[in-house]
Amino acid sequence: MHQLLRAYLDAVTLSEPLQGRIWASAQLTLTQVRALRRLASEPKPLGQLGAELGLTPPSMTRVVDRLEERGLIERRRDVTDRRKVVAAILPAGLRLVTSVPLLEESPIRRAAEALPPAARDRIAAALEEFVSAVRAIDGETAPAEAGATR
Repeated sequence: MHQLLRAYLDAVTLSEPLQGRIWASAQLTLTQVRALRRLASEPKPLGQLGAELGLTPPSMTRVVDRLEERGLIERRRDVTDRRKVVAAILPAGLRLVTSVPLLEESPIRRAAEALPPAARDRIAAALEEFVSAVRAIDGETAPAEAGATR
């Protein structure tokens, strides 16, 4: 188990600079990215989204305002309770969180290209299995990434 956790943390550490460049180029904060990822699977009431992200209502409102201004999400009335407001991701927001922009000069991309296709498939499948297991325990559903390619 320690080997898996150590490998996961190593992979996250390797990806942080690349992710930072990707989100900076999209002009998104980490909190905004986390909100988009949570909304990728389904619309959520603002209170629930704020609780999942550990944000106070005023902070959650600011995050939603900024994402809405950029055309990445929209506020809607809940279909079962019109008093509730939910945040729903829009196609532009979904593209941001499900696309995998690979920078040409990235060591991660070059290493992935150097691996045989079978090794890439095996590693991808193992990582997907691990992520699914973590999400299942965390009570989170996977974002709609069915159309994403490796």
